[in-house]
Amino acid sequence: MVVLGALLLVGCAPRRAPDPWQTVQVPTDADFRGLWFTDSLNGWVTGGGWAIDGGVVGRTRDGGRTWRFTSGVVFGGGKGDGLARVQFRDSLTGRVTAGERILVTDDGGESWRPGRRPGLSQGDLYDLQFIDARNGWAAGAAIVRTEDGGETWRTLTHSTAENGYLSANAIHFLDATHGWLASHSGLLQRSDDGGRTWTRVALPLRAGEHPTLRDITFSDDQHGWVVGERGAIFHTADGGATWVPQAQGVPIVRVIPKGEPRRPREVVPELETEPDRLTVWAIRFADADHGWAVGSYPDVAESVVLRTDDGGASWAVEHVEPGENLQALFVLDRDHAWAAGERARRRPQVILRYAR
Repeated sequence: MVVLGALLLVGCAPRRAPDPWQTVQVPTDADFRGLWFTDSLNGWVTGGGWAIDGGVVGRTRDGGRTWRFTSGVVFGGGKGDGLARVQFRDSLTGRVTAGERILVTDDGGESWRPGRRPGLSQGDLYDLQFIDARNGWAAGAAIVRTEDGGETWRTLTHSTAENGYLSANAIHFLDATHGWLASHSGLLQRSDDGGRTWTRVALPLRAGEHPTLRDITFSDDQHGWVVGERGAIFHTADGGATWVPQAQGVPIVRVIPKGEPRRPREVVPELETEPDRLTVWAIRFADADHGWAVGSYPDVAESVVLRTDDGGASWAVEHVEPGENLQALFVLDRDHAWAAGERARRRPQVILRYAR
């Protein structure tokens, strides 16, 4: 009876749920910063790298199972001239930031041309967002605006001492009037006039905390999240009037897997440094409750995918990816999501896909 009981206990042991994130090896060595899907099959990934002339665009037509890559997208661009954030309106029409330029495609990414940016350039642009077929913004060392679908852009504001030397990492507009910027040194700003002027919004940071903010998203006009260095995740449920930290379940300090040796101690104590804290690079939600975030520990070249089903009140590590610094994330719905970044070790580069 004792033996039978032991067998029954073994047979009833809970099985670990299969990892819902599939890794797809890709023949690249790129720094991917942009991801966009128009449906569960058609998607694009954008980036660059010092070994790639004129940036790179990846295209999939089967939900990320396979990818085809094209380099030399930036006309006249050399090594290091890459692409950043990308957005497509449909399977043909897309826009991507490329240094000081914004490139336009009308054939699904087969060819690209620069949109017009009259006047003197005010520095590189990183993120962009369109709220409809005509109205969009791009952000970086300046904030620029288009009202003709990206064909022409005008500068709304640029980096000055008066605005804290603006260097936006992410932009998100709720409508043609109300927008948000995530920037350096814990700087979160909002605009109520379409991006012409920006006002700082206080985050509940502890004394001495100034994390670089990497991304911002809203699932609707009330629920939003901003993320950044040292595991920072902040949430608003009142349209940005107030923000609260969300840290439950966030592995700010990397969990050392069983069997992995601990960090060696420095021979000279004065040179001892703490392990890198988690940098949360991107966050996206399918609705106000269900979302994902990706982050990395740069010192060990390891990334995590975090998941929440309660609006970020609690998070759980859903996937660990060694050898990759995940920096881009796209969530189509509760059943489809993708993540990409930069290869940090000698193993092949991968793009992650989540499909239920």
